[in-house]
Amino acid sequence: MGLMAVLGLMFLTSLQPLTTALGPFFETPQSYLAAALALVLFFVWYQRNRGHASHRRNLLWLGYLLFISVVEELAFRLILPLELSAIFPTTAAILLSNVIFAGLHYVTLRWHWWNCVVAFLGGLAFSHMLARSGDLTQVILAHWFFTFINTPMPPKRRNLRATTD
Repeated sequence: MGLMAVLGLMFLTSLQPLTTALGPFFETPQSYLAAALALVLFFVWYQRNRGHASHRRNLLWLGYLLFISVVEELAFRLILPLELSAIFPTTAAILLSNVIFAGLHYVTLRWHWWNCVVAFLGGLAFSHMLARSGDLTQVILAHWFFTFINTPMPPKRRNLRATTD
């Protein structure tokens, strides 16, 4: 996903849509940083309330979820729809981008198809949110929240010794 976002940024014909979508963040970064801090505090509280001790692995998980939220929103809500809209009508470009988004979850994460349908619908909701607000950072923070609610803890470590014996 990160590679897709970086490649997408490299091939953008204009950085204007990105600057516009990040404009609210650059105007009032403190409000977004406060929101991010509030989310982190909520995430840590939630993990502890569920009986999970807060430790480095959990904090790294929160960083990973933020990274995924940033690159997925850049790639599938901003860059890909922009590039596809050169070929297709805007609505079709958004739909196709979200089909690709859901399909990648099916292929790379081996999600069940019904979870991919939910990912598709969530992607459409984030596309709508971006179209209405024009605020990519707000969409990223919402994505981070919902991704955390879906997977609040990192996957359990596998016992490699048990599989190789």
